[in-house]
Amino acid sequence: MKILYSLYLYFIAFLYFIVAGPILLIIGILLPKYIYKFGRWFSLGIFKCFRIKYEIIGEFPDNGPYIMMHNHSSFLDLFFLPLVIKGKYTGVVAKKNFNIPLLGLLLNRFKAIPIQRSGAIKKSINSLKIAESRIQTGYHVAIFPEGTRTLNGKLSEFKKGGFHMALNTKTKILPITVKGLYDIKPRNRFTIIPGKATMIIKSPIEIKNKTVDDVMEETYNAISENIND
Repeated sequence: MKILYSLYLYFIAFLYFIVAGPILLIIGILLPKYIYKFGRWFSLGIFKCFRIKYEIIGEFPDNGPYIMMHNHSSFLDLFFLPLVIKGKYTGVVAKKNFNIPLLGLLLNRFKAIPIQRSGAIKKSINSLKIAESRIQTGYHVAIFPEGTRTLNGKLSEFKKGGFHMALNTKTKILPITVKGLYDIKPRNRFTIIPGKATMIIKSPIEIKNKTVDDVMEETYNAISENIND
């Protein structure tokens, strides 16, 4: 029964995606300044397709841009952040997602930066350099510091790339804790179990006079707080 219901939800989400996705893409081409507002509505529609309720705790701060970092628990994370971000934004996204029809076009329209998850160190460094240039032109940049989705719901070890980027650009990190999406759709389970997702927006982390390790530890502690409450 769970599999049949999940197939139904995937089908509804697929129909929504192939109808709303091209509309969002056209808006991005003809009315680029509105793409972020419509991106929020698009993401909200995805949540509705999967019967996901959500709660936001805290406020997205002004005076950005920020490097947004949060735990990576589900593919649905991609659609949660746009519900709260103020201003223009992009993100560092696994390169394989750019090969998915329509999604790849949308990621390019949002100026997302592809990154190779394993190996290809030079290419990863180049991706972070591109992300730095996005920050310097006023974009918030989202990055999953774990590098990939968790397999057990727990916070994994962080990669250092995003923290080097923060120090290089003198940009504050905005730590965010996401709860509930792992229970709804973890990486290693096909079925969708509708439920409630919660996003907790923490205070921005200053990077002035700190080392990469200092900032990474502070960010890890901020994100891990409340994650299993």
